[in-house]
Amino acid sequence: MAWPDPARPGEPADASRPWHWVARSEDTSRAPLPIGWNGALRQWMVWDGSAVTAPEAARRFTYLGPCLTPAEAEAALAKARAAPPPAPSEPEEPRGLAALAASATPPPPPAMVFRKDAIRNHVLIFAGTLFGTLFLAEKIVRW
Repeated sequence: MAWPDPARPGEPADASRPWHWVARSEDTSRAPLPIGWNGALRQWMVWDGSAVTAPEAARRFTYLGPCLTPAEAEAALAKARAAPPPAPSEPEEPRGLAALAASATPPPPPAMVFRKDAIRNHVLIFAGTLFGTLFLAEKIVRW
């Protein structure tokens, strides 16, 4: 969603609300970020404490909508709880390529190192590290 009023880019739809959801313009996943609107200064207060002007916010962010107040969130949850659950629908039988793909068995996993071999490798690494450390310690002590 673009900014609500094209005549005022970078300003929220409801300036009386302090918090609004935006997304970074370059973010394709549109992860929501809450930022605060200061109506007196007509600028945004960002999560790091910096202030962003409305034209700069219009360039950097996409407006998603106002944050819900706790009362609005409670009302929305109560409404969702009161609504009847959707009727379960039977899954359709796959056809064509989907049926072929569903019937195909997955390839076996790649060959893995067996446990006995892994333990042997770890013991050899430990022994080599131990003998190397003792060898160096003996050389240092003799100096």
